[in-house]
Amino acid sequence: MWANALGAEVYVLSHSPDKEKAAKDLGAKEFISTVDKDWAKPWAFTFNFMLNTADATHQFDLAAYLGTLAVNGQMHHVGLPDKPLPELKAQMFAPNGCSMGGSHIGSRPEMFAMLKLASEKKLKPIIETIPVSEDGCKKAVLGVHNNEVRYRYTLTDFDKAFPNR
Repeated sequence: MWANALGAEVYVLSHSPDKEKAAKDLGAKEFISTVDKDWAKPWAFTFNFMLNTADATHQFDLAAYLGTLAVNGQMHHVGLPDKPLPELKAQMFAPNGCSMGGSHIGSRPEMFAMLKLASEKKLKPIIETIPVSEDGCKKAVLGVHNNEVRYRYTLTDFDKAFPNR
């Protein structure tokens, strides 16, 4: 949705084929299922930039992902896993001169630019709300742990749960 709003041609790579419809509804030109055998071959040297939002990178065949990057392409990680990345070898970067980077939060000017873009393009967050409470927090934590949340949980009703703060 965001990259599409900025004018990028968006391709979604996912190990969850059931996300295809949502990806296309949000503006993806193509959906690529990374569980398919040899999924990366038709996409070799294609992508200039790959934004990885997954936190399961330790399960990736990074050579396959890096092989889809164009010459001097970049794979940037914002989904930060708890486990180490798979073994990396210099040979994985040599064919296309690609690189990897990562970050965990945008700067204040980047956040303002994102909010401005959202306002101009009428982009809305896709969230599931859960009342803040012992049960609500438990549901949220278990939902994230069990990969049941599709986008984001947002805890609500703070004033109701904590009226005397």
